[in-house]
Amino acid sequence: MTNSEPQLDIAPEHRRTKHVLITGASSGIGQATTRALSSRGYAVFATYRDQRDRAALAELPNVLPVSLDVSDPDQIRRAIAGIDETVGGEGLYAVINNAGMAYTAPFEYAQLDRVREIIDVNLIAPYLVAQACIPLLRRYNEAHSERSRVVNVASWAGLWASPYIGFYNASKYGVIGLTESMYYDLGLLGIHTVLAVPGVTKTPLLKETSASATASLDSMPPEGQDRYRPYLEHFTSMSNSSDGLSFPRTPAQVADKIVKIVDTGKPRFKYNLAADAKVVDGLVTRFLPFRARAALNRRMYRLDQPRARADRGRSPQPSR
Repeated sequence: MTNSEPQLDIAPEHRRTKHVLITGASSGIGQATTRALSSRGYAVFATYRDQRDRAALAELPNVLPVSLDVSDPDQIRRAIAGIDETVGGEGLYAVINNAGMAYTAPFEYAQLDRVREIIDVNLIAPYLVAQACIPLLRRYNEAHSERSRVVNVASWAGLWASPYIGFYNASKYGVIGLTESMYYDLGLLGIHTVLAVPGVTKTPLLKETSASATASLDSMPPEGQDRYRPYLEHFTSMSNSSDGLSFPRTPAQVADKIVKIVDTGKPRFKYNLAADAKVVDGLVTRFLPFRARAALNRRMYRLDQPRARADRGRSPQPSR
């Protein structure tokens, strides 16, 4: 919430409603979850970064838009302070750390500013948001028999790494480890901690992943473009074609699963929210040795003949 953000207010009939904070509410899973929570009568603090997204959130019943760039610790502190003033003694029932971003680049050409941005948004923000909300979550527990909860939205990219998205993988691996540790630490405070793992979902993040790959390729020197173009073009085509596949879930389908976590009195630690997430978590990473997983990746991303593909289109060099 910026200094120009109006003071949050809730209609009197909703002041005894359970209050939920969700980050990244302007699109994809976050937007769908905000709509689903709203329809079930929760009072939802829904964060957005682009001012153009505020109006759509404000039109939803029981939804209070909060301007917030989760990569900015000062904005996080101000936003939570505003929410604290609004909820008062009722406290905060749930925090859903959903905001996330993608970055695609071969490790050789990964840019430090983008790396720091993705770590800040995907990993540091859940820590800062949840930590700032602890007093509000504890206050809810003091006033109710049901326990408050923090839900961290991860990805099966935090279970099985892929080429070119190393720092997205790193951030999601980090979220999974952080959430497991939070499970113990926040448990001492009477707060549930839940790990929610979506599968491939038809959200703008897929297009962001493809666009990021194209932008990375365009920014490379000629030798880098020559080396990585066939791989990144294939990667982009895979990402773009996922919209036409039957197995990716829609944001609304994933949102329904998240709302059930919020509704559940005693949620378990981990929920895989789609069939592909269950397969990766329950089969691929548990029973396939690394060599088998690596072989699958090499085949899927066409890495099995790197020299032939990288040299495609070059004039033959004389032997020495």
